[in-house]
Amino acid sequence: MEPAKKVEQPRTWDSPSSSAPKPRQPERMYGESGREIKPWEITVGKIIFYLTVATALWFFYWLNGIQCPC
Repeated sequence: MEPAKKVEQPRTWDSPSSSAPKPRQPERMYGESGREIKPWEITVGKIIFYLTVATALWFFYWLNGIQCPC
């Protein structure tokens, strides 16, 4: 049976604050055309989406109320 090989450990005392986490840079988002999408554009898009969903739900609720003869 062979002895286990010793793995060389990296020297951490040579690099200053190597264990300190670095701040993450925000990821950039790109559209299909390759144009960078700004964070405010995503926020506006979400607002428009949720308003559309809310309007559609209200419309079908109202439409159901009109059709119900009971």
